[in-house]
Amino acid sequence: MVESKEQKNMKRTWISVGVISIVFFAAFFLLRSLPDAQCGFLHYVEIVNENGEIELCATNHAGFLDLTRLQYPVEMSLESEPLVVGEARSIDLFLETSGGMTMAPHDLAITHTEKMHLMVIDPSFEDYHHLHPDAVGLDGRYNFSFTPQASGRYRVLAEVVPVVSRRQAIATAELEVAGEGRQPQFSKSTESIVDGVHFQLENVPQTLKRGKDYRFDLEVSAADGGNVELEMVMDAKGHMVAFDAAGKGFAHMHPMDSIAEAKDALAEDMEGLSFLFNVPNPGWYRVFAQVQINGAAVFGRFDLEVE
Repeated sequence: MVESKEQKNMKRTWISVGVISIVFFAAFFLLRSLPDAQCGFLHYVEIVNENGEIELCATNHAGFLDLTRLQYPVEMSLESEPLVVGEARSIDLFLETSGGMTMAPHDLAITHTEKMHLMVIDPSFEDYHHLHPDAVGLDGRYNFSFTPQASGRYRVLAEVVPVVSRRQAIATAELEVAGEGRQPQFSKSTESIVDGVHFQLENVPQTLKRGKDYRFDLEVSAADGGNVELEMVMDAKGHMVAFDAAGKGFAHMHPMDSIAEAKDALAEDMEGLSFLFNVPNPGWYRVFAQVQINGAAVFGRFDLEVE
């Protein structure tokens, strides 16, 4: 039986529709399979900063990232002179896709005022740094200064949002500091005093359960009980980062108010900040609270046990 011209055209149409449908569903499930961890499409709030630049601001969810289960299409390598405790070193950071393409500054979206957030932690979970490397040219090379205060192998985690995907991506690396690193020691604590600043974590239940949302209030004052003036850091009055003892990942927590709301609300209420805490795994967590006072970063520290 010979097909008519109309039948042939109809068959071609159905074949085209079928191919388009297959491509659509393949793309859909591919995107669904990419790491999300509470920071995927539509999980970023787009705002315009005072310089007229568009920023993407992560949601306030705790967003713990278990890096033993998640893989991201970005890679990072580090180069420096040998690292020694107490001595500053200039470190070059190279960022590229898993396919080997360099990631220049224009390939990265601004999140919380920065193109890249670098979290560095020593083996004992005592020496934590939050850094923002500067771009060096357009070949995917960045640079930052680092002064370790402990020995051993530091974990380095780079948090970026590629412009093309608008999704959070994490790259990891290590820095070796001369000497033997110490094992971490944990003891439940919701209070700490650092550099004359008193940090208190409020509303922490006696027992914390994994997979459950908790709202913590962070109170910051002078060690003598007086008031302190918190300055804006990364467009908020404070930030928190949690690392698990098992070394599986981290949570980068932002105040529960959106950035735009926080500027107004926190200007009137300087007494505390609220954060959402939710982690998927049981065990100990070291939580660092970062604020800025008189132009300097100050990090409070807490230990929480999750069942």
